[in-house]
Amino acid sequence: MNKRNHTVRLLLITMLIAVFALAGCAKNDATSLTVEAPLKTGIIGAMAEEVDLLKHLVKNAKATSIAGMEFYEGILDDKNVVIVKCGIGKVNAGTCAQLLINVFGVKRIINTGVAGSLDAKIDIGDIVVSTDAVQHDFDLTPLGYAPGELDGIGSPSLPADAHMRESAVKAVRHSSPEIHVFEGRVCTGDQFISSKEQKKAIVAKFGGLCCEMEGGAIAQICCQNKIPFVIIRAISDKADGFAEMSYAEFMQTAARRCAAITRHMISQY
Repeated sequence: MNKRNHTVRLLLITMLIAVFALAGCAKNDATSLTVEAPLKTGIIGAMAEEVDLLKHLVKNAKATSIAGMEFYEGILDDKNVVIVKCGIGKVNAGTCAQLLINVFGVKRIINTGVAGSLDAKIDIGDIVVSTDAVQHDFDLTPLGYAPGELDGIGSPSLPADAHMRESAVKAVRHSSPEIHVFEGRVCTGDQFISSKEQKKAIVAKFGGLCCEMEGGAIAQICCQNKIPFVIIRAISDKADGFAEMSYAEFMQTAARRCAAITRHMISQY
């Protein structure tokens, strides 16, 4: 190899090293300039009483109407939130959760509201924080599925996020220290459970601490999208022969408690 060729080869190697070095610097600079999007929380309630107390506290609120639902996006205690009343029932709740994820880009979902007690030790005014949710009215057992097992998921159980559960329990104890808080299964179905016979049937098949009409559908959408969630329920009735009277009487009180708990959870998490 003559001296000239040797010099040219050294120059080429030097240039390649410089190119790779510059590329590495550019990559590092781009990484350092990447700003992580702020965490945005979706808060879903089934009825107006459950969300009105929170949405009026939202700053810089922007309302967006989709599928008959009003989504209020803004700032609550310096945190990014989207608050929405989904309406009663699993279809409304599931649609609402998917819209929060796809349209508004929420990274976690809190479902707040009221429920009927399925456990004698849980009384009106107490709070249940979900360990998991099941859909007690979903039945594919003639096809070989377990009771409540959801197609494509392989289990009846839809587990809540452990960190969100812990945060919710702490929020209850801080904002409402006089209230008893229980952690356990939430049973969801498109039925208002108002008789002892219905209550016994659900408990016999699924166990559970409370029953309501939205949480399980929200849980399913969150699990399918790998979005953390928790369900917070204030007990408004005992899911027995007096359920209708208790529900109407205690709805406002239960809604206020849920709003206070959710706000504390948002501000601290």
